[in-house]
Amino acid sequence: MTIITRDDLTPGYKCVQSAHALADFAVNFEDEFKQWQMGSNYLCCLEASESKIERLLHKLDDLKIKYHKFLEPDIGNQLTAVAVEAISREQHKQLFKNLSLTLN
Repeated sequence: MTIITRDDLTPGYKCVQSAHALADFAVNFEDEFKQWQMGSNYLCCLEASESKIERLLHKLDDLKIKYHKFLEPDIGNQLTAVAVEAISREQHKQLFKNLSLTLN
């Protein structure tokens, strides 16, 4: 599973928004979440600009890859994080090669 947060958020806010996205993914895609949890249970945390995230969402839609985007009510329902279902290593490398690891 991959979580992508906006790169302009503070470290604490990235953590909280990631948790929201992951929790909502678990509720909305229960079967996929259980399959991930019982399988690899691998979690990758990345960050990107909002515009990069929006472009990525279009690619995910085209590829029919499931995701949940979290819109934070406290800041006007802005997109802050996305949880993406577990995908193959090859797809992961291709889709996320231009995103940064969350280091802060």
